[in-house]
Parts: sequence; C-alpha cells; structure tokens
Amino acid sequence: MQEKLIAGLTSSYGSLFGQQYLKWLRIPPSYLRVMQSIDYRGGMYAAQKIKANQQIMLISTEKCFTSVEFVGCDTRKSQELQTIASQIAHKICGEKVEQQYLVTGLLKIIMQIFVHQKDQSLTNSPFANMIQSPNTPLLWPQTVIDLISSRNLANLIEGTLLQCQSMYNELQLSKVYGLTALDFLKLFQAVRSQLICFNPQKPKYFDMQSVQIVSPLVYQFQHSFDPNCYLDGCYLSHENMSFVDFTAKKLIEPGDKLTINYGNLSNHDLLMRHGIIVDDNPFNEMPIDLDFTSAINFTEQLFEQKQKWLRQSEITNIERQILYNNKINVQLLQYLRIYFLTEQEFSINPHLEFNSFLSKISEENEMLVKQFMIQHIKNTLSSYKQISKPIGKELQDLYKIQKDEMTILQNNLTFFSK
Repeated sequence: MQEKLIAGLTSSYGSLFGQQYLKWLRIPPSYLRVMQSIDYRGGMYAAQKIKANQQIMLISTEKCFTSVEFVGCDTRKSQELQTIASQIAHKICGEKVEQQYLVTGLLKIIMQIFVHQKDQSLTNSPFANMIQSPNTPLLWPQTVIDLISSRNLANLIEGTLLQCQSMYNELQLSKVYGLTALDFLKLFQAVRSQLICFNPQKPKYFDMQSVQIVSPLVYQFQHSFDPNCYLDGCYLSHENMSFVDFTAKKLIEPGDKLTINYGNLSNHDLLMRHGIIVDDNPFNEMPIDLDFTSAINFTEQLFEQKQKWLRQSEITNIERQILYNNKINVQLLQYLRIYFLTEQEFSINPHLEFNSFLSKISEENEMLVKQFMIQHIKNTLSSYKQISKPIGKELQDLYKIQKDEMTILQNNLTFFSK
C-alpha cells in the first residue's frame, strides 16, 4: 500500500527534489506504515472503504522535524542551538511562558529544516527540500497589500512580519548565519503552516507538554471543519518508536477525500497560517475599534460602581471588541449597558448586579447602546474599498476576507438596529 501511495504522488513531484523525496519516502515499512489503500489526486482519497477508528497511516517521528531534538546535530551543537532558541523566545515573549515554549520549538524546527536544505547528506534532507510556504498575506506583493482596506488584516500582517523580523534579527545577533531575511520569512511561514502541536491525548492541542512536529504527508490531507480523519500520537513500547498516527474518525467510502481539521479558526487565521479560506466559515469573527470620546460624560457617572462591576468582566481592552458572524457578543452588550448606565437609572434600581446587565436595563439605556454601536459599525463599513473583478489568488483572497468582514458588520448592524 505504501507503493500505491507513492505511485500516486509520482506525477505531482517531477522535479529533482521531488524525485529525491519519493525515493526517501520508500523507507523501510517500520518508518512509514500505510494500512489502507489510498489514491493521490492533488489530495488524499480513499481507494477502499475505511471503517471508523481504523488506522490509515503511521509515520515515525524519526522521519519528522520535532521540537524535542535536533536531527543531524551532535550533542554539543544541539545544546548550543537549544540555548539560542530559548534565549530568543524569552526576549521576544517576555514572561509569557507558554508563548516562549511555542516560539522556542518553532525556531528549533526552522533551524533544522534550513540545515537539512543546505546539506544534502543529512538524513531528512529530501523532506526538508519539499517543505514549501503556502501563499499567505505575508508573501503578497505590494500591489495587493496597497489594496487592503481591512484594518484587521493589515494589523495581522504587520504584527506577524514584525515578530518574524525580530526573530531573524536575534538569530543574526546570535551568529546564526546563512539565512537571508526572505529565506527566514518563507521558512517561518512554511513551518507555521505545517506545524502539528499535539500531545498523545489531544491532537492539535498545544500546552506545555505538547511536542511540535512537522511531518511528511500531513499537508496532503486537506482541511475540513467536519473531517473524516484525525491526527494522534502513538508510542509502540515493544519497538521503542513514536509515530504520527492518521486514523479514520468515521466511515469513509471509496473515492472520499481524506481530511483533517487544521483548527476551528476564522478565515483570517486560516489565510494567515495556511493560505486558505472556507466559504460560510462558522468561526468567522473580527475586532472592531470603539471610540468612547464622544461618550466621556458617562465615564464619570457612577465611576467607582462601574469599575467594580467591570472587574468581574473578562474584557481587558474596552476599545477593541470582537464581533461574531452568527451571534451577538454578549460580553460586549453587557459592558456597554454598564458603561451607559446613568445615576438616575441606578437610583431607580439600586440593587443591580453584574449579571443584571445581561438583560435590558431600560429603554433609554438600550437606545444609547444601539446608537453607539450603529455609528461605529457604519463608520467601519464606510472604510472598505471595492475590489472589482479580482484576478489571481491574492486578490480573490483579499476580496473574500473583506467580504467576510462586511457580512459580519452587516449582521451586527441588523442586530443593533432592531
């Protein structure tokens, strides 16, 4: 079954690197174990019926790049690079320990892939040379960037590029040479898109016990919010080997595309990480910036009491809130009802508690909330540029993202207008 899969991949990998990769995939069955018949046609397809919970494929972590160890390095060099990655992560992330751990693993994998791309004698060099960056906004040409009217997308691009540039600069200061800034950006994007963060019990879930892995063939499984496969990790104690495990989540019929869930992410995140957009994405959301300058007089009324209530809220940044596509942000509504509460209303109902604001306080209060949000939504909608007849993937993706945002704004405008 391994040979059948490789035969299907052959037509897609015609380059020299592709042929080397195919040869490398013909590794002993102990490292790549294909249990089900799979066709490759620009994606993975079942060639036979696969029952729920049947294993489809196992890939040894020895054929992967992981955050646990440096493949192809001696102990001394491995420790040196580990120290560099940890120091850079600490400098960039500060005291955010979980973020430090994630960035450390990311840098370790980037450095491994770069070394294996340059040295063809290393074990996983054929795999390293096949790792490509998806077409995400980080690599869009300036002509497309100039057309962005989505403030959220522009901020995501700018923030991610600044983070990437900071990592690259720190690598240079640490005397890790050979990488250009563009090389690092492409590797950063490629690794980020293909990274699996899972522990054996919770695939694709990151915590401090997670192992970060870039594995062959994972990216051939396309994304779905209702996937028919899932990723797991398994350890075979009798062989002393760890594997990335592809297992059927439900019954798969012959000819069905094999899919996994890249994450329950909005289209902004899917585009930034993987270069894809999902139609009618149920997880779409967007931030909106709120300016309270014109309503400053409400800040002074009942200031201490309002602060006491708001300390019970999960909202940390009052001037940037989230709008959802198919539901109202209840916390935002609760916060605004508190903010626009007047002394007169409180005197009428002095027993109000934090949870009281989950419901309407008064007609006057509700009208203030409504007018405030309608004005901000309309102002945001008016900032979008129209992209006529988008040609090419970048413009089409930009058009779809901005259309998603305008839909979210229109849906919330309808809600607050009622």
